[in-house]
Amino acid sequence: MSKSLDGYVKRLTTMTADENSQEVYEDWAPAYESSMVGEYGYIAPRISVDLFSSLVTDTNAKIIDLGCGTGLVGVELVKRGYRQIDGLDISENMLAEARSKGVYRDLIQANMTKPLGIPRSYEAAIGVGCFGNGHVGPDHFEDLIGTVATGGVVVFYMNGIPYEQDDYPRHFRALEERGVWRVVTLEQSNYMQTLDRPGWLLGAICGGVGNAD
Repeated sequence: MSKSLDGYVKRLTTMTADENSQEVYEDWAPAYESSMVGEYGYIAPRISVDLFSSLVTDTNAKIIDLGCGTGLVGVELVKRGYRQIDGLDISENMLAEARSKGVYRDLIQANMTKPLGIPRSYEAAIGVGCFGNGHVGPDHFEDLIGTVATGGVVVFYMNGIPYEQDDYPRHFRALEERGVWRVVTLEQSNYMQTLDRPGWLLGAICGGVGNAD
C-alpha cells in the first residue's frame, strides 16, 4: 500500500462540510473506474456485496443502490444473481456510465441530502462510498433507511475518516434506540488495495420507525 492520494480522490477527501461533490463526479465519471479500480484497487463494492448477499438471500428482492455512481455495486449484485436493482445518484454523468452496464431496472437522479420521497419502496438498500464531507452525513441516515420496508436490510460502507470525525456510532445508537433500525454487524476493513484507506461496513434490519412514516 504505497500509493498516495492525488487527483479527484484527494479533492474529495479534503472537502469541507459545506462543499458539494456533484461537480467533481460529473468531471470524473468517464475516468472514475480506471482511477478507482485500476490505480487504487477499490474493493468496497465487493466487500459490501459479500455482506449484503449473506443478509439478503432472496435474489428477487427489490433493491436500491444508493449513490450508485458508475454501477460497480450493481455489477457485483448481478454476479450474485440479483436482478431487481434500481440505482440512485446525484451525478448525471455517473448515471450515464451506470446505464451503459445494463444492470439496473431504473436509474434515478437525486440528491441524497434532500428528502428522496420513496418511502418503504424497497426490500433492501445498499450504499457504498457516498458518506462524508460533500456527500451524505449522519443527519441523512434516517431518510436513506426509510427507503426500505420494515424488516428489510440496509448495508452501508463508510469512509473511516468521517466515521470517526462525526462519531457515526453515536448516530447509529440513537437510531437504534428509536427503533429505526437494528444493527446486526459493524466491522472495519481496508477498501483500497494500493492505499491505507480504512472503512466501516454496517448491516442493519429496518425497524419501520422514522422519516418514512
